[in-house]
Amino acid sequence: MAESATPARRQARRPTRISRELAEARKRNAAQLARQREQEKTVDEALAEFFGAGEQIAAAEADTQRKVEPHERAIAQLREQLGQTVGGAEIAQALAALTIYEADRTVEQVGELLGLGEKAARRLIAAGRDAAAADTDQADDQDDAAAGGGVATGPEPGEGHDDGQAPAAPAEPVAVTTSWPDGEPGAARPIRPSSDGDLAVFSSDTASA
Repeated sequence: MAESATPARRQARRPTRISRELAEARKRNAAQLARQREQEKTVDEALAEFFGAGEQIAAAEADTQRKVEPHERAIAQLREQLGQTVGGAEIAQALAALTIYEADRTVEQVGELLGLGEKAARRLIAAGRDAAAADTDQADDQDDAAAGGGVATGPEPGEGHDDGQAPAAPAEPVAVTTSWPDGEPGAARPIRPSSDGDLAVFSSDTASA
């Protein structure tokens, strides 16, 4: 009986050690799972915080945009008024520079008086010419409208010639003045109808011939 009991006790001790190791491994696994669950809870809370903050950002931006829109429209109107005022003032400056220049002053003198370089003064004078020409055209248009209907024009092509033929060339010479390349006007030169009905210009030598 004693001999048979000794191996049995040895076999019983082995499972006890393995069981203890298994139990410790299970504890370690449970601890790992507990840490993982805690980490998952932390991640879930962080996700909720992140997207909640994003929702707050979107709401704040929408509220700010709603409050800013009236001010943006007012600012746009102010900028438009500023552009009109500055544009009118710049035209006035250009016309003033042109007035100084036309008062027998050189471009260099105009620039010196206005505190500008020669190129800037030249551009300003040119802008003054453009503005003056635009004012003149506008005034002419207003005068024509007040006179009752614009500038009188000649007949349209084909009007007044029912036979479809071109108007006859004048029988008498017509004097015209030409300009030479150097800008000096030339002498009046007669225009006579040629044999084919076109107008021909004759010089004094041709006429004498």
